[in-house]
Amino acid sequence: MRKVLCAIALAIAVCPSAFAHHAIIFVAPPAPGHRTIERDLRAESQIYCLTLAIYFEGGSTGEPEVGQRHIARVIHERARANLRKWGGADICDVVFYMRKGVCQFSFTCLPVARRTPGRGGAWLQAQQIAEQELQGINHLSERAIRYYMNAALTPLRNACRFRKEFVKVVDAGRHEFFREPTAEERSELANGKFEECERYAAQLREQEAKRKRLAVLKKKKKPKRTKLAVAR
Repeated sequence: MRKVLCAIALAIAVCPSAFAHHAIIFVAPPAPGHRTIERDLRAESQIYCLTLAIYFEGGSTGEPEVGQRHIARVIHERARANLRKWGGADICDVVFYMRKGVCQFSFTCLPVARRTPGRGGAWLQAQQIAEQELQGINHLSERAIRYYMNAALTPLRNACRFRKEFVKVVDAGRHEFFREPTAEERSELANGKFEECERYAAQLREQEAKRKRLAVLKKKKKPKRTKLAVAR
């Protein structure tokens, strides 16, 4: 037996290639590709960012579910449009987009403590709406909506701008939702008369009248300078 083992060892030493195909080679499993990890993390991030927006733009303020679903659609459609003015094609970039110091969605400019969500029922509902929107099972008929406003909470100046620049599509919950106008509609809107615009114009006139009244009062109260006679 000892002689046999020595013969085998000698053969391997002399002709290693003859036994190479019997060797066991341990190869480490390939590391998961960077793109695979990024895609999974990106999907999770998309849902989280959209959930945040739905929660703070509607869910935490008592917005009905139908309103929250329309808010989700606006954000998703802005990302699908892939326009620089809205932050591009990424949901998170759209939600946190800022231009010239102005946040696209106001909650993102709040201090961290004020934009940290609670994890109760409102958050879970917002998360479900976000998932359904991104999975294509948010069955809303409005796919062109890109803007929304709560007229009761919007300054007259901004409300007037909305009326003159965008076409109203639907009321949902506490918000009104709008789409981009066609070239023909844009001209009609610019020349249209809207209640908010009339109220804003009246507000400006009142501010100007007040400014003039204050200027007159200030002029009347201004003491007259008297010249002292100079002795000669």
